[in-house]
Amino acid sequence: MLLRVEPFALTLVLALVALVLARGDAQEVISRATAIKVPELEAELGKVYTREGPLGTVSRQLYLPYPRPNVSSVITTDYEGHEGLRRFEVVTYQVFDDVYQDAERRYSDDNGRTWTDWAPDPEVALGTAGDYSLQRFVPTGPSRGCYDPKSGLMVQPYSLATFEGDPRKIGLRGTNYHTFIRTSADNGRTWTEAGMVRYQDGPEYDPARLRDPAFMNSNYAVYYFHIIPAPGGGVMFPADTQGGVRVFRGRWDPAQGRYQWTVSELVSISPQVSGYVCEPWLAVLRDGRILLDMRGTNYGTQPKAPGRHWYSLSTDGGQTWTEPTDWRYDDGEQFFSPATMAKLLRHSQTGKLYWFGNISPVQTDGNSPRYPFYVAEVDESKPALKRDTLTVIDDYDPARHTPAVQFSNFYVFENRETHEFEIYLSPYGQYANVYQASVYKYVITLRQ
Repeated sequence: MLLRVEPFALTLVLALVALVLARGDAQEVISRATAIKVPELEAELGKVYTREGPLGTVSRQLYLPYPRPNVSSVITTDYEGHEGLRRFEVVTYQVFDDVYQDAERRYSDDNGRTWTDWAPDPEVALGTAGDYSLQRFVPTGPSRGCYDPKSGLMVQPYSLATFEGDPRKIGLRGTNYHTFIRTSADNGRTWTEAGMVRYQDGPEYDPARLRDPAFMNSNYAVYYFHIIPAPGGGVMFPADTQGGVRVFRGRWDPAQGRYQWTVSELVSISPQVSGYVCEPWLAVLRDGRILLDMRGTNYGTQPKAPGRHWYSLSTDGGQTWTEPTDWRYDDGEQFFSPATMAKLLRHSQTGKLYWFGNISPVQTDGNSPRYPFYVAEVDESKPALKRDTLTVIDDYDPARHTPAVQFSNFYVFENRETHEFEIYLSPYGQYANVYQASVYKYVITLRQ
């Protein structure tokens, strides 16, 4: 199916956000500059804890303390472009479930050794206007994007969310999402807006009519950080759409100087085995098949189904997909997994594909428990997780956590100098208030 990506005046949206921020709000701004110093956290800074596993050594250290009681620090971080050592960090603060506010950003030109000062980030700012609010790059910040050698551009999808009211007061009630594309010719330093991805009939994008019911009810799409080079050229990314997951593929059209986008068939699942599939992640297997990882849930299934994590495969470049099936170990045994996102990453030195996610030793109940947190090598011929490579990244520890702790909201990438995996995670539920959480940094040094 050929898609149309419509250009739009994003400057109007940014101007609206700036106007909202400039006029002031009753909400107190949370920032690194006003963060309190908690003695127990200050004492932990600089300490490194390690554990060994089949894949190598995992270290953990406190990275960014929570700024005040009952508030989480949450980081999105990665390299800025497809090459070089320039890195970015976007920190937002969570007071309510999945509401990320008061975004700040900083940069490092030396691979994280030194950083610029934190500064307010208007790109990720939560703005309120009239009876609705809006925010770009949700859930918490931008992804790196993907380099396409055909066009010479970085391609970066992102979501634009609108909220029924101020989510800091009423939560995510009435939230609506659409996905947009932008490109960069200078390795992610500056960006040119390309427009909104449309896969359904419906109203054109109009920044003055973001809460129009007809607009909200068409072309709904949530992008979750992941875009990859497509086999045979171009780029591809998955998104949550109405009814399930779709995969979008873009090919550069030099004659028109823009990308032509197509969309896959809908990937959905029987409600008897999972309440949904969502939060997708892509990887290309060695044999050329494309692997689509998806979160599921046993919440609401009748009778209650086992908690599983799901995947589909494509052999035609991402146009059609197999019916979702549950992840298993390489010996065929099933395992339990809560309703959480997992991620896939191929290592540049070992050449192997790794899965990062939650596996539970007991039957799960919807979202819980979100531990232990594992990394495992993928057997790409099946695909399946190699049981003898299961390596614990972190797990519930009664000396450090409440039983509600979550090791599930994380970002992972490979360090371009050391080739270690770096993971940044805020363990919600560490304390009695689930949204009081600091950012922890994990480093995985693989045995090669």
